[in-house]
Amino acid sequence: MTRKIHRRFFVMAAVSFTASTVFASCTAPQNNGTASSPTATTAANVTTSTKEKIKVGVTPVPAGEILKFVKDNLATDAGLDIEIVTFNDYVQNNSALRDGQIDANYFQHVPFMQDYSKQKNLQMYAFTPQIHLNPVGLFSKKHKSIAEIPTKALVTIPDDVSNAHRSLKVMEEAGLIKLKSNVKQASPKDIIENPKNLQIKEIPGAQAIPSLPDVDLAGITGNWVVQSGMRTDKDALALESARDPLYAVTLVTLQGKENEPKVQKLYKLLRDERVKQFIQQKYQGAVLPIP
Repeated sequence: MTRKIHRRFFVMAAVSFTASTVFASCTAPQNNGTASSPTATTAANVTTSTKEKIKVGVTPVPAGEILKFVKDNLATDAGLDIEIVTFNDYVQNNSALRDGQIDANYFQHVPFMQDYSKQKNLQMYAFTPQIHLNPVGLFSKKHKSIAEIPTKALVTIPDDVSNAHRSLKVMEEAGLIKLKSNVKQASPKDIIENPKNLQIKEIPGAQAIPSLPDVDLAGITGNWVVQSGMRTDKDALALESARDPLYAVTLVTLQGKENEPKVQKLYKLLRDERVKQFIQQKYQGAVLPIP
């Protein structure tokens, strides 16, 4: 079993991120099939030239879908030309920001950003209030309830500090383990009671869904769950009970760029009431807009 898991993890680690860009196009207005007048053409050119282009990194779901809604429905009136760059890897998304390949990204919560900033000595800025919350849940393809989880079960959790902590807290609330008290960022070493002798393995978040058939239980954040077609609110055996905005996803840019007009415009659009309504209607509680 262990060799099977290790082979699967090795193959999945070789998966590279994919990036795709979505471009907006503008056409000059025409009058009943005839050529545009000089005045109309000039007006169209002025409109195009005044749109500010902003390049934003996202993970595909739900952040990519939310940003596409903004691009398709709100950006033009705000004078923004949004280019969406999709990453399947958290590290690559922040690396692209560091290297100037994108102006901002929209995929991470503040604790994740702070941990990454500390590790990479990178100064980033997170906008608050945040945009949406991807609740962490415990999922299984082998078992239908927490009570069915066997002794020495193999459990995977995210390998980043903040989401590992969230997964362990859900496990504690479900009665599977007990953690040291007053630990701000718990890790497996902070487990003081493990009555089922669970075998806990930390893996990259992107590997959680592909490896789910091979493990007994997995702590997975809502973005990966929604992307897989599962429902966080229906398929989770246990789910984060506190809707703590600390772990809500927000727009992030490099420190010093947070006051750039195009970045400010984008943040205001992401906080628009129409975006909140879109999140509520599309995800039905599996993704939660932040008030």
